[in-house]
Amino acid sequence: MISTRGQEYARSGLMDSYSRPSKEAYNKTTNPTGEVNFSMAENVKNLPRFKPTTRTNSALVYASRGSPQVHQYFSPISPVIPEHITFTAGVTGLNEMVTFNLADEGEGLLLGRRVYGAFYSDMTTRTKSRLVYASFGDTDQFSVTGVKKYEECLLQARKEGIKIKALVLCNPHNPLGRCYSVDTLKALLAFCGKYDLHLVSDEIYALSVFEVEGATRTPFTSVLSIDTDGLIDPKRIHVMYGMSKDFGVAGIRLGCLISQNEGMTKATQAIGRFNWPSEISISIATTILEDTAFVTKYTNESRKLLVERYTLATETLDKAGINYSREGNAGFFLWIDLSQFLATYKAEQDGWEAEKTLKAKFSQAGVELSSGRGYMEEKPGWFRVIFTVDRDALIEGLRRYVLSFLVDFWGNKLTNMPRIIMVLKDGHGK
Repeated sequence: MISTRGQEYARSGLMDSYSRPSKEAYNKTTNPTGEVNFSMAENVKNLPRFKPTTRTNSALVYASRGSPQVHQYFSPISPVIPEHITFTAGVTGLNEMVTFNLADEGEGLLLGRRVYGAFYSDMTTRTKSRLVYASFGDTDQFSVTGVKKYEECLLQARKEGIKIKALVLCNPHNPLGRCYSVDTLKALLAFCGKYDLHLVSDEIYALSVFEVEGATRTPFTSVLSIDTDGLIDPKRIHVMYGMSKDFGVAGIRLGCLISQNEGMTKATQAIGRFNWPSEISISIATTILEDTAFVTKYTNESRKLLVERYTLATETLDKAGINYSREGNAGFFLWIDLSQFLATYKAEQDGWEAEKTLKAKFSQAGVELSSGRGYMEEKPGWFRVIFTVDRDALIEGLRRYVLSFLVDFWGNKLTNMPRIIMVLKDGHGK
């Protein structure tokens, strides 16, 4: 018999999404009935390939800190030196380490909902800390006025006896694909300074920001580039980054923490020995990022493909009359509103069950995607769709759930069914 805590972890379900039976992937030629997976946030395929130069034998020895060039793409207002950087084996483990080092058991981290759902499992499973989510209602969570909602949530948590230690941001945001403005970041930093909070910024999609033709979008600004004078002690700012999203290399398992806080850095390095990355991974990442010509070429090509896929997906949804969050310009996802297709419900819990049922029916139709409850969405019926899949798979997946699925199951409820059929009858959104 394993330990009590071992039994608790075994029952946690943390690996369920990884261990579910895999289905053969869709291929237009060889497997046209295969599954289209809209749930895995991976970068577009067919981007430029990097051929790293041979490194010295130092790549085969232990190390925990890396080159400051890794973060020259974040325009830091203060120089980033090696002592500010700690490498870890991926950002998932780093989420846990940051929580361990900022909050004791029972203490809380503040987040805005909706937000990356795996923060919950990453930051609470072993730390026994708590995540407290601010709701925004009709207030834009990316606006300066949205800061008031964080403050209200913080004060309510205090009344309930929960000590909030840090604010956690996802910038660029997952799943909304939006960036925080400079003004909002300053307001959030001032809020953290007012209440002696740390600010943790997950910036893993920093280089996956693109321009949307004919639209004005907020560009990405790293919190590292903000002048904190009069706002907050810079030692309370901690930025996380990893190679898995922007560069499509999740397999090298590499993340890093940037912090001017010596105590935070030492603590992360101390427990980081249990999550030490391969120095070969560090060497590969440093070699890539120091090759500015390659990074420029790669990110330019990546952004072109992101725009292409984003445009294809949004034009299809627009023509079919399906709503989605329209302010995105970063990441690999769209946040779409399918609440009109939920079964009728009265109680909120019934709404989440209806969302779960809709997700299961998507899966039966050969389309896998993530539902809103996993991202702490306030209302049932929202889903995350990854648009960086293969172009043929994107077209087919949209066709299946808009035409083959939604029309077949809910056609009698759609006021614009003829338009949907015209849009997608030939398998594409034009």
